[in-house]
Amino acid sequence: MFHPERCDYCGDCLAFCPYVKYDKNRAEKEMRELVAGGVPSIVESCVTCAACNQVCPTKANPFDLLNERQEQTGALGIPATALANFAKLSSLPTTIKHGDPGKPVMNLCIVGDMVREQLKSPLFQGVTTVEGADYFCTVGYVHLGKPSLVKAEAKRFVEKLAALGVDEIVCFHDDCYALLTTMAEEYGIKVPFRPVHLFEYLCGVLSSQKEHLRKVPMKVAYQAPCASRYTPEKDVYLDRLFELLGAERVPRRYDRLNGLCCGAPLMARDKERAAKVKGWNITDAKEFKADAMVFLCPMCYLNLRKLCREGGMDALFISELCERALPAP
Repeated sequence: MFHPERCDYCGDCLAFCPYVKYDKNRAEKEMRELVAGGVPSIVESCVTCAACNQVCPTKANPFDLLNERQEQTGALGIPATALANFAKLSSLPTTIKHGDPGKPVMNLCIVGDMVREQLKSPLFQGVTTVEGADYFCTVGYVHLGKPSLVKAEAKRFVEKLAALGVDEIVCFHDDCYALLTTMAEEYGIKVPFRPVHLFEYLCGVLSSQKEHLRKVPMKVAYQAPCASRYTPEKDVYLDRLFELLGAERVPRRYDRLNGLCCGAPLMARDKERAAKVKGWNITDAKEFKADAMVFLCPMCYLNLRKLCREGGMDALFISELCERALPAP
């Protein structure tokens, strides 16, 4: 939700954007035009990464206003086929796979088929998993310029998870965690259970075996998903994971606050621009001599894995990296 009363038109949000080259004057001018109801060029140029929300010094949420204007105008030019394909995810069969009593419940959203192999790891032994249409957070609509659909489905999503009757739910998908924390609060939706991020869950599993862990002395480039812009505070768990693993998070240029989108949100509307953004990520990781690029988001992984391997780096989910530290069976 955009908060116009907080916006002082400083321009820091658009001047920060790594996908356009705005000076402060142009950034301020376009923000004034946007707030006044206009459609400045940034509306179409926006990659939908939400970085401008994270850097806004007054927490006015400028990206939310950009996203609303994109929906009002259709400025992103998302093909109807892309929208239709995404909508099909709401018809995926709902599945609950019961685990051991007392073990955590994990929501896979609609990424279950993308991460099925990772779930065979001892890291997830005994976990109950839920997935499919009932547990689909729909946050991906933000990248399609349809934020109203996320808001419309948010209450349903929370209620379906709440009906599981547990105190905590682990979110494998970063989008789900963003909705259950930052976005739900903005929408005024009460979440009657504690959302647990995958990083926190993995920290707990590894910490419980700390004395028996094997070191993983790799140099890794971490690729954060766009949804992490909503919840940067949980990265303390990621830093802790790297400590437990003995892995080095290389100080690449495009990391943490300066992280880049993987390019996936651009694929439906501008493949040439998407390829450019992908290249920035891969080149950056290679320059810092990373052995591997590590992913949280399945879409980031699918989008960049081939380029990683062509660049001489492994492409690993964060859970795959963590599994390497487990003691031999």
